[in-house]
Amino acid sequence: MNLRELDFPVRVYWDITPAPNNVTADYLRICDDIAESRILNLNLSDTGITFSRSCIEILEKLRDKKIAVSLTISNSALDNAAIALFSYLNVRALFIGVNSLHELQLSIGKIKSSPEASMSLGISCAVGRKNYQDLPEVLTFCLDNEIEYLVLPMQRLIKTEECFYVNKNEREELSARLNKINHEGMKLIIHDPFLWRAFYPSVQFPAGGCQAANSMIYISPEGAVYPCPSMPVKLGDLNGSTLKQLLLSDFKKEIRQKLLTPPAGCLSCKELNQCMSGCRGRAYALKGSLMESDPACM
Repeated sequence: MNLRELDFPVRVYWDITPAPNNVTADYLRICDDIAESRILNLNLSDTGITFSRSCIEILEKLRDKKIAVSLTISNSALDNAAIALFSYLNVRALFIGVNSLHELQLSIGKIKSSPEASMSLGISCAVGRKNYQDLPEVLTFCLDNEIEYLVLPMQRLIKTEECFYVNKNEREELSARLNKINHEGMKLIIHDPFLWRAFYPSVQFPAGGCQAANSMIYISPEGAVYPCPSMPVKLGDLNGSTLKQLLLSDFKKEIRQKLLTPPAGCLSCKELNQCMSGCRGRAYALKGSLMESDPACM
């Protein structure tokens, strides 16, 4: 499979919270669109105080489809009944969303007391300027408590949110602390190529460069479609179009073609083959152009 140019993505990231007022998106039709597009992986996020009825309806709709569904919920929504329900609804992996080491520590009791389930259980820890230095402690805590998965999710830059990245000096300092920890047994999912380098300094980022509008897309709570959660370039919305129409649109192809072309500032860089110009969505969010290099490389 040529991962540089796909007609249809293999992964969809879909947030259904925070739901906007008077939401008009037809979630069940979107489920049909996802199934028709032969998506392999759906990463669903419903992080309200409790999981929503829409979340259950989506999972029921997709239960018998050949789609690997992972779900991120809040700590407050987690209990044994929720785990049993999500296991029955064929969720492959359940992640507890946290924003700090303190929230992680509050969550661990629920996870350790959970009954055995057919799905994997893990932590999704959103990383930002206020907590990135805690990552070694987060990693150690997860290892000590035998957490199977630790996810560092992509920033949602579609709305006004801090566009976070670690610069070269911060990355090297973080890497020195992380490399004192043996995390070979931990399943880490890291979407940021430069955070990846802090954890794995000598291993090339596995995604093969920016996969926005190629192997992945993002659906917002109101049904808008974007190349990825970190790229605020709207491809269209599912209130007036089908997912297939947007994926086959000329605009989507135009965006992908731009992302296949390295920014001029990267052409002479000896690390281009390793970082593949980094996160192009972050560059767009900060510089307003898809043809700028990721500021995290500096």
